[in-house]
Amino acid sequence: MLDWFATTWNEFKTFLWSIVLSVQEMHKDLTIWMFDSFLNISRLALEGVDTYFSGLDVTSYTSSIPSELGWFLNQIGVPQALTMIVTSLTIRLVLQLIPFTRLGS
Repeated sequence: MLDWFATTWNEFKTFLWSIVLSVQEMHKDLTIWMFDSFLNISRLALEGVDTYFSGLDVTSYTSSIPSELGWFLNQIGVPQALTMIVTSLTIRLVLQLIPFTRLGS
């Protein structure tokens, strides 16, 4: 009789432990699924933003600049400055999209 009770108790403990592991696995799967869904929504949003800039052709504006002015702008570093400005604006936009990082802006 006592052996049956000990065996049943050990099987019950094993059953409860498998339930704990299953709940933990479901929690992990739910978290991964939510993160994956967030990334998919972000990807769709970025693909939508791409349509706004499809008509913007910067090369048509830069090719109409006279060569002397282009040389002068290149010598004073305007392309590098524009690259830094666009990069900083992009980083600021990305930081605004991340929660809890809106401390100083």
